[in-house]
Amino acid sequence: MTDVDYPILERYMRNYHSMVDIYKNKPSDMDELQYMNLESIVKGITEVYNDSEVKIQQIIKLTWWDDKKYTDEVIADVIGVSELTLRHAREVILKRVAKAVDYV
Repeated sequence: MTDVDYPILERYMRNYHSMVDIYKNKPSDMDELQYMNLESIVKGITEVYNDSEVKIQQIIKLTWWDDKKYTDEVIADVIGVSELTLRHAREVILKRVAKAVDYV
């Protein structure tokens, strides 16, 4: 993965809940390929989240899913890790998501 890939994967993570809504209520103007791509992303992120330990789930929620924008300092403090460990954990999460969604 390159530096270009991380922002794309982060956008997938941030938009996960709206993508789930679109997936559940397939728009009539969405072609099959787009829908299959969306399905792959939604199922991949869901799988990574469900297969993660609680600490990792907290990082996912606080980093990408919570409406409040927390600083790395706050998230690291809540979870009980250093900011460096938090950044590394995020990178590992995004690599797992990339693999799960067949991101090439």
